[in-house]
Amino acid sequence: MTEVQYKEYSPEESAVYEAAISRIREGLQGGLSFDEACREAEIKDSGLRIFIEDDALKIMLAELHFGGAMPLQDFAERLRLPLKRINKAIVEMLEDAGVTAAEMYQQSGEEGPVGHA
Repeated sequence: MTEVQYKEYSPEESAVYEAAISRIREGLQGGLSFDEACREAEIKDSGLRIFIEDDALKIMLAELHFGGAMPLQDFAERLRLPLKRINKAIVEMLEDAGVTAAEMYQQSGEEGPVGHA
């Protein structure tokens, strides 16, 4: 299992995040590779850049592969990324979903194991 890190963004970081995701999308639509589009986003804070680039890849996966049914090989070719990197992002997405599901279950106030009334 990979070590997934979560980040809460300040209002300033949120503005940088939204602008960067938008620029990455524009770069991809303009024919840039994923890495080229990320460089074009010019995110100055290296720590924030890592989170934004990870999220951007997951967003593209959700939209194009999971939502748009684009085969992974086509997705990899479109973004010009190795499948290993894409598979790592998918594992992280599944871990994120598991953590979120567990948190939602705990907040629901249900008692006992899942499936028991």
